Amino acid sequence: MLSQQTYVSSNILYKRGEIRDRNGTVLAVSIKVYDLVISPKDITGESDSSVSSEQAEANMDFTLQTLVSCFGLDRGELEQIISENPESQYRVISSKKGMTQDEIQSFLDAQESAKESAKDNKEAPQIKGVWFEERYARKYPLGHIACNVVGFTDRNGEVGTTGIENVYDDELTGSYGREYGYFDAELNLQRTIIPAVDGNNIVSTIDANVQRIVENQIKKLMTDMGAQNVAVMIMDPNNGEVIAMASDKYYDLNDPWDLTALYSEEEIAQMSEKEQSDARSSLWINFCVNHTYEPGSTFKPFIVAAALDEGTTNPNMVYTCNGKMQVSDYEIGCANRVAHGAVTPKTALMESCNVSLMQIAAQLGRTQFYRYMKLYGFGSKTGIDLEGEETGIIHSEDGLNTVELATSSFGQTQNVTMVQMLSAFCSLINGGYYYEPHVVKEIINEQNAVVQRNTGDVVKNTITANTSGLIREYLKATVESGTATPAQVKGYDIGGKTGTAEKHGENQEGNYIVSFMGFAPTDDPQMAIYVLIDQPAVEDQSHSAYATEFAAKIMNKVLPFLEVYKDSSAQANTE
Repeated sequence: MLSQQTYVSSNILYKRGEIRDRNGTVLAVSIKVYDLVISPKDITGESDSSVSSEQAEANMDFTLQTLVSCFGLDRGELEQIISENPESQYRVISSKKGMTQDEIQSFLDAQESAKESAKDNKEAPQIKGVWFEERYARKYPLGHIACNVVGFTDRNGEVGTTGIENVYDDELTGSYGREYGYFDAELNLQRTIIPAVDGNNIVSTIDANVQRIVENQIKKLMTDMGAQNVAVMIMDPNNGEVIAMASDKYYDLNDPWDLTALYSEEEIAQMSEKEQSDARSSLWINFCVNHTYEPGSTFKPFIVAAALDEGTTNPNMVYTCNGKMQVSDYEIGCANRVAHGAVTPKTALMESCNVSLMQIAAQLGRTQFYRYMKLYGFGSKTGIDLEGEETGIIHSEDGLNTVELATSSFGQTQNVTMVQMLSAFCSLINGGYYYEPHVVKEIINEQNAVVQRNTGDVVKNTITANTSGLIREYLKATVESGTATPAQVKGYDIGGKTGTAEKHGENQEGNYIVSFMGFAPTDDPQMAIYVLIDQPAVEDQSHSAYATEFAAKIMNKVLPFLEVYKDSSAQANTE
């Protein structure tokens, strides 16, 4: 009869899915760990009246001895816990949480040996009131590598908090199994098991080797020069895959709440809870996705491309630069105050001529200017699969008056994000195809079957293939003999554009963001890079060479990893 049956049930743990890089290197994994639990009431023998006081005392002494010898615990502290909690049957030993199988094996062996001894001698002391609770702990084998992309879980290792861990939490999370059982009228245990389902594995687009190189170069730059912010993105221009994404703000994914890398123990002790929370938030922010800024002259290729596509300029059109230009009530200077003289669209990019860009933008007109801004994705989220993406700020079509149109043409008075810029830039150099940027390549189930694959579908076309070819030609010339010559890498044809943007606002006078956006090889781009240095810690910040030299160092190291090999015909002749 049902009234005579006793039911028992328990959860069966599932394993959270792994996160791997594009080559299979594990970036996040859940491993089974064990928490040491004791029952003071069982250790003392108070829970079993059938055991003699002498046997109970022997069991307790043996149990404590084994705990001390196997785990290095303090016997006095254990005895204090037991004496203060005599009725408790559940006390987790906090210093022995998260142990591996190897770490608990000696205790399990001692426990089993004691049981064997009891078969021959019923008075042999036994281990009582000790067991291990199983759970999965989230581990990040590479520590801080790609921390802002991989992200982390809550302290229990169960719920994604940031990065891929957060955005793909539903995929990574499995479902608990269940074991049901009941004792029938004959006291036989009848069992039913519903197995757990492990979470899916995520294959990211990140290359851990390239990511490590980028992060090491950022650290070196911060040591050698310093800056308020430094960030780098590398992308495959042919599918929108983010190969590396890093900034100078990094943390160990195994302990993302730790602030000791940035502050001393004394400083942390003096911080309020809110101050500590704000400090952690600043660490966890992904600069490439969550931060906006004025791009400066790296914006110019977008304007030249739009005008070429619309036919309001052409490769042979000549503009005159006298070093400045009167726009409405304002006199706006060029990057070269002496004057560039006669300038074509190509030399406008090579020499980063503001005056010619203002003329090109004026001919394009605000309606088409605004249309291309939207087409490139500025002022909108790219849809990258990371949380907290900012939209940036662009002028409305009605807001693009004469002055705003002029200043926007060379990257001022509009705000962008790095992921917006690089995604749109890839469309300029790959034939005009805009791919949605993404950091996840595949989702694979526990049987290694592909559940979902991101092949990098074309979202839209921004410019024509002919215009794209011209932009590649112009930007190659910019690195060969224009403002971006420090970006040359021996054995490679590199194309790119420099940027210098003066920061605006209170106490920002003399502060600049310098940047470089480039690609290689120029005839068939396989990688695109964007380097940004916010307020380099030097007396005169307004030199894009800081960024171009930095980009060259990175490209020199990462191009072979990306299987972009040197070409003996490449014109670059510097290291």
